[in-house]
Amino acid sequence: MNIAIGTLSRMIVAAACAAALAPARAAVVEPFTGGQLSAPGWSTGIGSDASAFLSTPAPDGSFGIYLTDATWSYNTSIAFTAGETLSAWINPGPGPSSGGQGGRLYLGFAASSTDAYSFVAASDDSVIGFQNNAGYLTPAFGASAAQDYADQWYLMTIARSIDGTSATARLYDTDGSTLLNSVTETGLTSTATGIALRGTGGAAITTISVVPEPASYGLMMAGLLVLGLKARRRT
Repeated sequence: MNIAIGTLSRMIVAAACAAALAPARAAVVEPFTGGQLSAPGWSTGIGSDASAFLSTPAPDGSFGIYLTDATWSYNTSIAFTAGETLSAWINPGPGPSSGGQGGRLYLGFAASSTDAYSFVAASDDSVIGFQNNAGYLTPAFGASAAQDYADQWYLMTIARSIDGTSATARLYDTDGSTLLNSVTETGLTSTATGIALRGTGGAAITTISVVPEPASYGLMMAGLLVLGLKARRRT
């Protein structure tokens, strides 16, 4: 049965809208294969194998690394752009309230060879907060919130606004869905798109992923389908 061009057009638009509203699938950009930084483009190797970290592995991924030497490593080949969400499984170590000394896990974004922003899970000070790491220094926190940490894995996400001028970090419990805390920083100006890592006190990390902006998939699909429709009209 032939479908009228107008009807087909409406079907294409509806399909594109549905794709735009559907949850986007996360793309793993650093799986830490073999217990080391494994994606190409890192500025330096950091940390050591954490595949056997804790009594059970991380909720996602077979490998991870301890970030033990307080060294920044950045990767400008991995793109995390405005409108997207960066995620990673982290364990900054138990804080004082859990009987530990704690550590710090820095998940950096808008990273270049000289600068980065970061959200920091600081179990030593029982804080989750934002830093502007200009010159890859470690200044005082900007936006922050009190947060206690146990000796367990957490899911940390960073969502950049569409215009790139703000970012929100969210910390989830081991189940990956129970929201424990969130912090938003505004007034961001960097247009860099790399990511960066730093850790102290034996903090651990695994499975870094980027979730693209869902609307971009819908627009791309609409464009491709419209091109196909035009080609059909010509034939």
